[in-house]
Amino acid sequence: MGPLLMFDKSFLQMLSPDEVSELSMYFKFVGTPLLIREIISDLKKKPTERSLPEQVVSALASKMWRAHGLQPANFRKLCIASLCCTFDVPMFGQVPVDPDAPNVFITESGKGVIYDSTLEQETWQRWEHGDFTTDDAQSAAAWRAGVQSINLHAVGNQWKAFAKEHFGAASNLPELIALVNAMLDNLDPKAQFSLLVMLMAFLDVSIPAAQWATMLFEAGLMPRVKDLCPYAASVLRLYLTFIGGLGRGFIGPRPSHYVDLQYLFYAPFCMVFVSSDKFHRDMWPATSGENTFIWGPDLKKELQQRIEMRSKMTEQEKQEQRFPSFPKELQDPSIHSVWQKYIVLPMGDFQPTRPDRITRHISTEKPSAKKPKLIDDLDPVVRDRIKNAWRILDEAKKRRRQAAEVRDDTAQPDEH
Repeated sequence: MGPLLMFDKSFLQMLSPDEVSELSMYFKFVGTPLLIREIISDLKKKPTERSLPEQVVSALASKMWRAHGLQPANFRKLCIASLCCTFDVPMFGQVPVDPDAPNVFITESGKGVIYDSTLEQETWQRWEHGDFTTDDAQSAAAWRAGVQSINLHAVGNQWKAFAKEHFGAASNLPELIALVNAMLDNLDPKAQFSLLVMLMAFLDVSIPAAQWATMLFEAGLMPRVKDLCPYAASVLRLYLTFIGGLGRGFIGPRPSHYVDLQYLFYAPFCMVFVSSDKFHRDMWPATSGENTFIWGPDLKKELQQRIEMRSKMTEQEKQEQRFPSFPKELQDPSIHSVWQKYIVLPMGDFQPTRPDRITRHISTEKPSAKKPKLIDDLDPVVRDRIKNAWRILDEAKKRRRQAAEVRDDTAQPDEH
């Protein structure tokens, strides 16, 4: 139990095996295709050139393959599905899997999903036992060569005129992000169609998918990209910030920045994102979703403190401990903070104290207040969460219904 945690290689390479184990006590890990590719690429280097010790990879692998096998579908596929309204991509800390993957099975009713262990999980299991003799040497070499061949100098020059025209008033990255948000908020149809075309070009959308997205736009269902396709708009926001930052010189032309950018495309699918990369920290305001960024060195320091505190605890204190707190809590703890924000524990369990949340205790006394009968009788935090969930579901149903109506209209035979 714990918030869904996503992290990049820069954070992983800071940790010791003990710190990885400690981290797994408080979070559920969410993998990304990028993390596995980066680790494979690193392990294929000579031992003296590696940034990740094998022991750290083994410690992480032992947690990853046992925790849960979920890994988000490829961001490009999810983004196109969002554009075409064939799938409502979650934006509040859920992990959308690829229903077409060979390890995913949908029940006949369409309401259940069976997720089998993936090839990535088998890789984690091998790595747990120190078996790094994988058969993907060519893949690792291609990955490294692909990253090294990225020419962000050329990309920056290509988009310099565009960046000057649209983001010339920005003097730093935060101001540029504000201008990007204003561009996405613009209700001018021509401006929104230009954004749609730009996004489809970046995603290399197929002609049928591009035609369908264009049809939805022309039918008036997409006054703004963000209105009908929230996830696609989140990718577009990051992409615009990236090319604008390159064009204005706010982002350096380091080739690995393009890989780092792709990590952020998966940010809506976690509750907590951890990185020690300055690029991620600077770009985080351009991400979307219900999530929190934690700076890697700060979390590592807290893990070290918790390990030290645990080593000094008596057996009785260990038995009485309720996650994510210790008998004597740390000062301004990140872990405790995100538990308060994202986790609601069952009745009777330890409940982190928070002004707007009722602390629950086990009691033999009869409650003085009447049991709530209506939604509005619930605790305000619980009530608002339920209403927000209903709102999200209603909006998703509305988008699907509108897209279906357009699909039915286009399927009508021409009477003429």
